[in-house]
Amino acid sequence: MMAFAVLIGGQLLSFIGTTLTAMAVGIWVFEETGSLVSFAWLLILTLVPAILILPFGGLIADRLPRKPAMIVVECLSVSTSAAVLALMASGRLEIWHLFVHAALNGVALGLQRPLYESTTPLMVPKERLGSVNGIVHSVAGLGQVLAPVMAGTLVFTIGLERVLMLDLATFLFALACLLAVRVPNPPREEKAAGENSGRAFFEDVAKGWRFVTQRPGLLALFAFVTLRNFFFATCEVVVMPLLLIVTTPEKAGAVLSAGGLGVIAGGLAMGYLGRSRRLVTWIIAAQGLTGIAMIVGGIVTDLTVIAVALSLAFLAFPIEEASSTTIMQRKVPAALLGRVSSVRNIMAMSAPPLAMIIAAPLAGEVFEPMMQDGGSLAGSFGLFIGTGEGRGMALLLFISGILTLALTVLGFCSSRLRNLEAELPDYEAYYAGEERQTGSVPEVFAPDLVTPQPMGTR
Repeated sequence: MMAFAVLIGGQLLSFIGTTLTAMAVGIWVFEETGSLVSFAWLLILTLVPAILILPFGGLIADRLPRKPAMIVVECLSVSTSAAVLALMASGRLEIWHLFVHAALNGVALGLQRPLYESTTPLMVPKERLGSVNGIVHSVAGLGQVLAPVMAGTLVFTIGLERVLMLDLATFLFALACLLAVRVPNPPREEKAAGENSGRAFFEDVAKGWRFVTQRPGLLALFAFVTLRNFFFATCEVVVMPLLLIVTTPEKAGAVLSAGGLGVIAGGLAMGYLGRSRRLVTWIIAAQGLTGIAMIVGGIVTDLTVIAVALSLAFLAFPIEEASSTTIMQRKVPAALLGRVSSVRNIMAMSAPPLAMIIAAPLAGEVFEPMMQDGGSLAGSFGLFIGTGEGRGMALLLFISGILTLALTVLGFCSSRLRNLEAELPDYEAYYAGEERQTGSVPEVFAPDLVTPQPMGTR
């Protein structure tokens, strides 16, 4: 556990630095160009390469020695940050350099996620996975919540160059932590004799998807989390502009910081919930809490009430993320976990950009005119949401909350999802001790392994 604490501690500090820098770069680009399009492209150029590289990242995690692969990814991150810093220090930095930097960071993210998610169960006892994942996701979530507030302050006080220096320092610290610990490798799958290497490569990449689709409960979980991310992303699009309409930037930042308290509370809750064998129930219940918070945030304008609603919404984040990650780590064979992790991340990461593309014009160009005094919805939704500037964004937040509650009801009604942990055995049940005896695992898709069996039947 100490080795994992050192490893993941460095990674979390690096993640916070990267998140903070990404936001700071976006603010700097907007200040330089005045273009929201350029700001949006930075997000797109981070997410799209990450999504595209994830299938290969999963295969790398399962096939190559872990520590060397992690070192290469860290070196990629260090080199890109160092290059941007050198260009800025020499006065030759241009906007397109930052676009390239965002794309390379996306590639590093897509390679990094499966590596670390699949390494956790190799270094952490199974009974502590939930609690450890709760801590990891609460720290990561806290960084995401506080980054917008801190980035704006840092850009205008110490400047982008020093922010980049901080980011480079966190990368170097993470690399030092990685070099200091031993990282175990997963067991290897047995390969069929005479297998064609070119064909085997693409089959190996597809095995993660096949594993998930052949287990409807696991697919239902991944789909549930993806829809959750979609609805929550619509909330993220409108919350900051909505706050800036009803209050000052300083108070808006303070309200957003309340979300950070919720993330911490959610991480502490996972310390208690982590050993539960009914984590799916908590995932669905947390989704319902998020929906209620969205509805309240759309109706009220009182800053204290909005801060409480935000803290409740962000409290649910580490519970949902840590619980779904823990279930995956319990149910998926170690030799296949990198590829299944890539499937989960592809689905989850595809939702936010799609939601943002839809939410921004829907709120600004459709709902805002409808919610003005005399607008087509002023006599209906306007009666309890209000009318005027920003009420169209509030309406989108309210509708997202209603849809989130509907997703919660569907989750509880789905027997596939609700009974996932009882019906799908933990991964040891697939191998009946063979992994410990031989150091390798049998072919994951042998006929008797395709259909999950109750624990203890093999």
